[in-house]
Amino acid sequence: PQEKGSTFLQLGSSTEQQLQVIFEVLEEYDWTAFAVVTTLLPGYEDFVDYVEVLTDSSFIGWEHRGVVTLNLTDDPEGARTRRQLREVTAQIRLLYCSRDEAEAVFRAARDAGLTGPGYIWFVVGTNLGGSEQLPEH
Repeated sequence: PQEKGSTFLQLGSSTEQQLQVIFEVLEEYDWTAFAVVTTLLPGYEDFVDYVEVLTDSSFIGWEHRGVVTLNLTDDPEGARTRRQLREVTAQIRLLYCSRDEAEAVFRAARDAGLTGPGYIWFVVGTNLGGSEQLPEH
């Protein structure tokens, strides 16, 4: 079935556990093509490595379409972030970032037209919880 809008998934467990659950969801819906988007949040290299472990050790034919690492500090207006996000060819995106960074990434994604129907974002991180309010974008 066609999904309406973007999906925002937030979990309060370790990064590895979050990724294991996300990959189970991807498998369940047969969403095998995905890309990884990270910021420079500490742990992002481990996140990328663990995604590779999960996909390399699986019998599922995952189509890993690459990693985009965003440097939000050097891009206050978001122009480079929008350009980098547009270069991602997968509609499924695994985003590793902090809660504050998620606001900036989703603002740039919205401005680039990457948050509407057909785009699914899974946000992974250790410090995303603690608030009733989800990012507006």
